[in-house]
Amino acid sequence: MEHFKIQQIKSKENRYFAEFWKIYSASFPLNERRVSNQQTAVFKKQEYQVDIYLSDNHVIGFIAFWTTTDFIYIEHLAIAPEFRSKGFGSAILKPFIEREPVPVILEIEPIINDLTRRRLKFYESLGFVQYDHPHYQPPYHTSDQPLHLVILTYPNQINENLYRQFTKFQKNTVMS
Repeated sequence: MEHFKIQQIKSKENRYFAEFWKIYSASFPLNERRVSNQQTAVFKKQEYQVDIYLSDNHVIGFIAFWTTTDFIYIEHLAIAPEFRSKGFGSAILKPFIEREPVPVILEIEPIINDLTRRRLKFYESLGFVQYDHPHYQPPYHTSDQPLHLVILTYPNQINENLYRQFTKFQKNTVMS
């Protein structure tokens, strides 16, 4: 797999923002993502970062994540549709999680079909483990309900205390 150029996006003025936004909007349903003005606001939070992965000046994919002293929360990870199922997800995510000194937390949809089963297997192949506790992500939009999701963690399962810390951070910082 090729080596990527990684660039951080900090605002809508970034030259790659439009490509990032196109992948982001196509990859997540509205109840799992922000709208434009929310994205502008979240860029201002110091814990938040979007890293885009470039090949030949094209955005292959991105990781949008939050950094705390106790964990990293990958809020969104997506590969451009034309590059999916070609190993880019692993090539991007594996070095990311291996460099982190604290647990990495992410959420996926409950396992209900082949697509969600494949997604779980993908993350498990990289060393993520499922946290066996019911989890509801706070809504992105006031008209939405909390979203039932499954927590995955790397390299080990987190304890109840860290889970509570994460949900408090998610509610008070990520979704505020």
